[in-house]
Amino acid sequence: MKRTWISFTILGGLGLLTAIVLTVIEGVKYRVREEQGLDPIYAPDWVAMSTYAGLWLFALAVIALAVTGSVALVQRRRRHIKA
Repeated sequence: MKRTWISFTILGGLGLLTAIVLTVIEGVKYRVREEQGLDPIYAPDWVAMSTYAGLWLFALAVIALAVTGSVALVQRRRRHIKA
């Protein structure tokens, strides 16, 4: 069970980190172009898709952690009731 928690925590963290880093990088690019007097351009499709994938990975990891926590709690209570 502990490995599951660690795995989901790492995956969720990587997903969130990916979304944050890509958002900051593209925001800085946008701001620099704006200050240079150029028309700001939208982020490339791969950046947008990677950001969405990172956010989905984070959300799914949070849900998975909640489910495994609930299962662990139920198992712990059953052990104490049987004993």
